[in-house]
Amino acid sequence: MNLIPLKNNKLMFYEDGGSVTIWDYLNNTFTSAPISVDFFCSGFASLADGRILVVGGYGGNGNTIGIANAEIFDPSNNSWTTVPSMSYRRWYPTATTLSDGRILVTAGWQTTNHTNAGIPEIYDPSTNQWTKLTNANNPFETYPFMFVLQDGRIIHVGGSEYATNTDILNMSTQSWSVVDSRIIDGGAASMYLPGKIMKAGSATDSQGSGSSASTTFVLDTTQPSPTWQQAPSMAYPRSFLNLTELPDGSVLATGGETDKNGGSIANAVYAAELWSPPTQTWTTMSSMKTPREYHSTALLLPDARVLVSGMGFDFGQVPDETNAEIFSPPYLFKGARPTISLAPAQIQYGANFSVTTPDYESISKVVLIRTGATTHFFDQNTRYVPLTFQQTTGGLTVTGPVDGNLAPPGHYMLFLVNNSGVPSVASIAQVP
Repeated sequence: MNLIPLKNNKLMFYEDGGSVTIWDYLNNTFTSAPISVDFFCSGFASLADGRILVVGGYGGNGNTIGIANAEIFDPSNNSWTTVPSMSYRRWYPTATTLSDGRILVTAGWQTTNHTNAGIPEIYDPSTNQWTKLTNANNPFETYPFMFVLQDGRIIHVGGSEYATNTDILNMSTQSWSVVDSRIIDGGAASMYLPGKIMKAGSATDSQGSGSSASTTFVLDTTQPSPTWQQAPSMAYPRSFLNLTELPDGSVLATGGETDKNGGSIANAVYAAELWSPPTQTWTTMSSMKTPREYHSTALLLPDARVLVSGMGFDFGQVPDETNAEIFSPPYLFKGARPTISLAPAQIQYGANFSVTTPDYESISKVVLIRTGATTHFFDQNTRYVPLTFQQTTGGLTVTGPVDGNLAPPGHYMLFLVNNSGVPSVASIAQVP
């Protein structure tokens, strides 16, 4: 239900506090890291140093449906630290890493369904304190799709369970402004390039009714007056789909269901689809073996494959799929992969750095992809950041991202992509 990569090339996953598990997927070993807090449907984000902040969760009854807890996990020793609680209970919140490494927490139900916590809060890891953005009250619904824009503003483009209008938060003035007042549906969203966002399918909670949509929309916030534009649809209608950004710039759609039930296996979508930003069209890929519907996850691995997992832990007779599958995108079948012989462990904003590779003459792209945090069909913190570079004898001279708005502090996968679109295995670097 919640899946996040750790800086030590392992994965954390859980559906509640008692089930927190660290998976060394390379050696297929599992380590339990439980905590006595119910993390069911919490929000989470990696801090700049690679520790994991988990916020909110489930209160257990109708009067305390959300909790205000905040906990930090340290992957270096698998330990938990309790930090001050938030001012508001939050069940189904989104946690967004800001340009200075602080974490913005938005939304979440408090006491009963739809008692939305409208006032955002910011956690500062340097002071171990929370700050309320009292003037930024905006009680939108659960698990909002939030992205940091290049000018430092925060855009809200919908949510995994409820379609909404699109608005932007100015952090300096704590004020919201509407960008597109129309209710444009989308069950998952991806910032596929800086300032450019795509969303597809239908937003809905489990046990919803009606047919899913196959529609796709794009929003270019780098334009003076951005509005959502409809693009060619997916081949399959989907609710409960995951979108994963890939090193070559394409976006992978996996899982979902042609209706909004969340556990109707007869209506599961098994085929993956690949979206091309230049053409804004979809191509159907191979099919999964297992249905992936409500509470499923998908995550890019450093070897450029995609891990797809989960589903279930919900009402009725929905099976709990406690397993995973790995998808190898088409670029892994286009020839030899470029290799990274040497790359820095830390990258500074705006500064040049060297990457040693014997394949320097064939490299067409250098990209950073921030390690994310996936739950409820939204990767809360991944970023696709193209970098400028020059070829030099024996390697590349690469320029780091300009600032934290473009690349919020954290750990990133550094990929080299060659002229055939084949990516390297990633080198992991901390930014800045």
